[in-house]
Amino acid sequence: MLEYDIGTFKNIFRGLDRAYGQYRVGEQKENGKQGGKAYITKGQITDQMWQDHLDGKDPSLGIIPIMDDSKCYWGCIDVDMYPLNLKELVQKINKKNLPLIVCRSKSGGAHIFIFTKEPVTALLMRDKLADFAAFLGFANCEIFPKQIEIRADRGDTGNFLNLPYFGAHKETNNRYAIDNNGKPYSLTEFFTLHNKLALTEIELKELSTTKKKDSLFDGPPCLEHLMNEKIPEGGRDNTLYQYAVYAKKKWPDQWQDKIDEFNHQYMDPILPSKQVLKTVNQHEKKEYQYKCKDQPMCSVCNSQLCRTRKFGIGNDYDHDVTDLTKYESDESVWFLNVDGRRLCISTDEFFDQSKFRKACMNALNILPNKMSAKDWDARIQALLALVEVIEMPEEVTKVGRFDNYLESFLSDQGEAMTIDEILIDKAWSPEEEEVTYFRLSSLENYLTKKRFTNFSSTQMCARIRELNGDSTKKKIRGKVYHLWFVPRLTSADQSDLPLPDLQPKVPF
Repeated sequence: MLEYDIGTFKNIFRGLDRAYGQYRVGEQKENGKQGGKAYITKGQITDQMWQDHLDGKDPSLGIIPIMDDSKCYWGCIDVDMYPLNLKELVQKINKKNLPLIVCRSKSGGAHIFIFTKEPVTALLMRDKLADFAAFLGFANCEIFPKQIEIRADRGDTGNFLNLPYFGAHKETNNRYAIDNNGKPYSLTEFFTLHNKLALTEIELKELSTTKKKDSLFDGPPCLEHLMNEKIPEGGRDNTLYQYAVYAKKKWPDQWQDKIDEFNHQYMDPILPSKQVLKTVNQHEKKEYQYKCKDQPMCSVCNSQLCRTRKFGIGNDYDHDVTDLTKYESDESVWFLNVDGRRLCISTDEFFDQSKFRKACMNALNILPNKMSAKDWDARIQALLALVEVIEMPEEVTKVGRFDNYLESFLSDQGEAMTIDEILIDKAWSPEEEEVTYFRLSSLENYLTKKRFTNFSSTQMCARIRELNGDSTKKKIRGKVYHLWFVPRLTSADQSDLPLPDLQPKVPF
């Protein structure tokens, strides 16, 4: 692999520098999506990992785009829809002159990238990608970065995206950028395309999928996108309903005429007068809310932007709660997005709606709408169905911490020369045996000093037995004591400390 390839690739996909993702390919699922195991590892990415990715050596590499300062150099729309015509997608993007690069994902879907020449806020990146996703009809697809901020102080890492060009120079490479004819770009051609399309922060801010003169800047963005082209059969009734809600809010005295004008200008073919009159009569009798979850609106929805519009969804729509991550340990910690902002909660706060709303108010200054118990359970189930589980290292669990403290106790107290010294809280390892003896009370005192209070005496004894230890009785100074023992630490278990130089100094 060329050094040029690695250096340029690293620079393009800069992201969080204290954690990364990896993916091991498994069997393909029935829905066409590539199966496998994804996981996050804390630590820095080595040059060898970048090279292994481009060489196609499993596992492939994933990068978390958002950095600790909540900025990023790139973002992506992850389209998991099958089958997907990548050629038509690229042509639609190019027709609109959007600076997006479409890469085939490992499952045959699309990763639609946008790159910047300088770091921009994750908020700006997500806002623009949400607009592009809505324009392309992928409003329900995942957007990376998934957060507008991460809780580095709580160990949060955000979410990673699998990178393209796994096995870049191999015939088996199936993760590549697509040109206007549906053909793959080579890695070098991808570099050239990146240099051509990467934007400054100002250029990104000015980018839009709608023309101001045609836009409803005070209404739902879904209507903006639907009005870019004629609305065909299959989506006309719902779109007219959506527009009626908007028109009634904006023109309370002439909204009926506006509905008729909308029908003639944007429907193909126009709806019969009878159908339009039915919609008008329906809205005259009752105040209705926007149907954000119905087609075709849901495919071009941008709820975040809609909330900011004068005649948008406002309080009619609940806050977005998405992208659940579980850091699995004895006391699991949960991270999720609320309107793109990162929230860290306990299992109790996640389970209990009242506690969850309080946590949102305390950390984010927002109060999600109260839901019925049935709807709340459904929300939790939906989040759990897509949860990303990150297993914490054993040493941060209660058991792992106890094991470490036990080892420290056996070595830190100083080795007893005779069995009598067990009475002064030392551990004794007789030469004729492969075990180390100690008093449980001595271990408990040591743990108290270390402020480890997570284990009861019963739990300590149980864990010692799991470590192939046990209890026994021995006579010390004429009295019988209850002692515990574990297998003696070997040299491999102990730190290799440098020995002092005991050679006499020779005068100069």
